[in-house]
Amino acid sequence: MDGDALASFRTFSSKVASSSSHSSSRAMSRNLSDWLLLWSVLVMYRLYVDEVGNDDLTHTSEEAHRFLSLTGVVMKIDHARDHLTPSMNWIKSDILDHDPDEPAILHRTDIVQRKKGFWRLNDDAVCDLFDRAIIRLITSSDFRVITALIDKHWMLGQKHWTNMQPYHYLMEILVEKYVQYLERMRSVGDIMPESRQGADKRLQRAYDGVRDAGTRYVSKDRIESALRAPNLKFRAKKENTAGIQLCDLIAHPSHIYVRQQMNHDVTPGAFCQRVTQLLIDEKYDRSAGGLVRGYGIKHLP
Repeated sequence: MDGDALASFRTFSSKVASSSSHSSSRAMSRNLSDWLLLWSVLVMYRLYVDEVGNDDLTHTSEEAHRFLSLTGVVMKIDHARDHLTPSMNWIKSDILDHDPDEPAILHRTDIVQRKKGFWRLNDDAVCDLFDRAIIRLITSSDFRVITALIDKHWMLGQKHWTNMQPYHYLMEILVEKYVQYLERMRSVGDIMPESRQGADKRLQRAYDGVRDAGTRYVSKDRIESALRAPNLKFRAKKENTAGIQLCDLIAHPSHIYVRQQMNHDVTPGAFCQRVTQLLIDEKYDRSAGGLVRGYGIKHLP
């Protein structure tokens, strides 16, 4: 049970004890409301976040440093525990035959370069089995994806913007879309980014700024109501968090797809195309009418 949920449970238990000697309908109604509040807290969501690119502003004219995106995977915490984690562990143990004391961490760069425990993917049969298992993992898991991307070179040319911090704009979009999703689900959540050396403080400052000021479409009060924790819950790659690893596998394909929507000359690989199609078909967040842009993806410009 999450710390916030545990605190709510203790509060609820205390209220039940104090009202146990009363039989009035008013007390029963209050207890029912407490139960409903407790349930809404227990069914919590988490936004796992990974980035593609960096926030460096000194080389934005170079293609390799021009674009930055943040991708968030929205998932119920209990689904991450009960489905995603054991399913991912099966891939690691039964396909990669990893050492449980030095678990394989699903990281796109290591997979592509066949580094660490992924040397086994040099076997074509194992590689095919692994690819199909990852696609099945993505398909069978219940989550929604939100990706925000910014052209930093374009951003620096916007003279009317006083805060030239790419993280701020991307975090604003991510928080806004996540809060709107939580409101549709009538639930609450938190945010867990992958820890990046040197970037964590900047990302937290960007989050603080959004919480303090709100956005154009989501007020400060709405953000604080949906996202109770004031701090981001950073997790390092080595901590083997399943949601972070899933987000790592999805962030690059989503980054490429958004750039395609911006008419950039990018060429996705075969596996990237398979993942992208899953995102388009069912995983991107979308409106009731099926609109993805403005819900599951947003880019600047």
